[in-house]
Amino acid sequence: MNEETPKKEMENEVEMDKKAEQVVEEILDEMDETEEKIEEIESEIAEKQHDLSTEVTKLKEEIMRMRAEADNVRKRNARDLDNLRKFSIDKFAKSLIPVADSMDKELEACAKDDIQMTVEQMIEGTIMTQKVLLKVLADNGVEVINPEGEKFNPEFHEAMTQIPNPNLAPNTIVDVFQKGYILNGRLVRPAMVVVSK
Repeated sequence: MNEETPKKEMENEVEMDKKAEQVVEEILDEMDETEEKIEEIESEIAEKQHDLSTEVTKLKEEIMRMRAEADNVRKRNARDLDNLRKFSIDKFAKSLIPVADSMDKELEACAKDDIQMTVEQMIEGTIMTQKVLLKVLADNGVEVINPEGEKFNPEFHEAMTQIPNPNLAPNTIVDVFQKGYILNGRLVRPAMVVVSK
């Protein structure tokens, strides 16, 4: 054999060893880079997890605040509704006070021994009190139904009896036992009437 062959083989081995070392170094460099990338990614993931955790905490707090606010609104609405129920007729009650005062004055005058009143004066006082009362009712949306002479309407009238009357058309109201009342377009009490046959 030739002396050069083992030398060449050795050179080849050395060269292969160098190439292997080079490949190993490249692999190690790539592994280092990969590890750095993994660390960067893990760091980003940890940051994002922290950000998400913070966001979740903020959202939970916001939900709790919103629930508390909704509960406060519900309680306030219940209180307002209760007050509305209690005091909804406040204006009406205040407007009725002069009527009560007028009746008190009339009764006081009747009760005093030194004051003599005629029946006409008492009737006049009662008529004046009634006018004040009717004005208060009208100012508060209450209409009086006094349908004498009108055609019977079952939506607003309640027939108590029927009587024959040849001078009137059938179903005409002859007499009113009791007046009816409408509040802002809605029937409160029908007029109780006598109707012709």
